[in-house]
Amino acid sequence: MTGPTPTTGPPDGEAAADGATPPTNVRGGTVVWIDAEEAVLVSWRGGEATIVRLGSDVPPRHRSIGHIRHDPLVRHGGGTSQTAADARRRDHLTRFLETVRTHVPDAADVTILGTGVVREQLERAVRDDDRVHRRSRSVTSAASRRLTDRQLVARARQLAGDAPRRRRIGGLR
Repeated sequence: MTGPTPTTGPPDGEAAADGATPPTNVRGGTVVWIDAEEAVLVSWRGGEATIVRLGSDVPPRHRSIGHIRHDPLVRHGGGTSQTAADARRRDHLTRFLETVRTHVPDAADVTILGTGVVREQLERAVRDDDRVHRRSRSVTSAASRRLTDRQLVARARQLAGDAPRRRRIGGLR
């Protein structure tokens, strides 16, 4: 697993706006985009974004190829795969989710985005941790395609309740 790489400030070399209004939500907001390969955490607090990328060492899923012959006398369905590779993958995924959960700020509202069931597992882990530590914050989850850093920063800013920056284009200033 690779370590976190924090980045502070506007994404992609974007200049900070002069005279920016202070954020209206002092708690801030955090948006997490996650799949089994990587997690990107974007926190918005004090008018600045912090981006943390966490790589995973979860092995890829074993996919079968070709036709699998089944014995007609064996009952089908109702079971889960019990291979050693699946157990190892689950263990790695559990450790990865725990690492991501520890990087989520305690006081911030959280939105978890992703393409698969990994985001649902992270949402469950964050909610369980909040219940144990008696925290009350908004934790939501939604299916989402891969988002750019700018899109994630915009979501975190919106979650924190900070008004979006307006740009003037053209001759009307």
